[in-house]
Amino acid sequence: MARARGIDSIIPDINSNLESDLNRFVKAVLIDLSTKKNSPVDTGFFASSWTAGTQRPRPDQPRENFAPWSNIKPTRRGDQNNPNAKIEPRFINEIAYNFKPFSKVYIGNRSEYAARALASPRKQGSIPGYIQGKLAPKIKQLFTDKKPRIAIAETGLQGGQGGIGQFADPKKAFADYTDL
Repeated sequence: MARARGIDSIIPDINSNLESDLNRFVKAVLIDLSTKKNSPVDTGFFASSWTAGTQRPRPDQPRENFAPWSNIKPTRRGDQNNPNAKIEPRFINEIAYNFKPFSKVYIGNRSEYAARALASPRKQGSIPGYIQGKLAPKIKQLFTDKKPRIAIAETGLQGGQGGIGQFADPKKAFADYTDL
């Protein structure tokens, strides 16, 4: 028989859930901001330079110092139709994502011209629109105790390859799910 967990485990469980939700939220926001829909794109460097940390990110990286953006000529038209633009997020996979609940987390842009890109009247990406219209629904989606079941499917496996029950039928294909 399974042993019930005591009431003493509630606080650590809540803190663990909050930490997990916070880190998923930070990564989701960085991914959202690193798109043509939410960030202005001319060369793609600005959209590729979003990062997060416990210290305010400094806009200290010039586009000219980083390939492939150093080789892309900016159009400065603000129409986001530069065919050479590349959006390749530079920091999303380098962040440790171990932010703790109730600590300050700063999300910012490392491109040297971040302030000009945000203030430009020609910009197509809508960061203020994203912040005002999409953050609240994202918070409600990610900070919940009712988690959706997420799985990874491996398709193409045929029944009869060591399957059990209905999956032992060699005529049926099935997906193998692994919880994340």
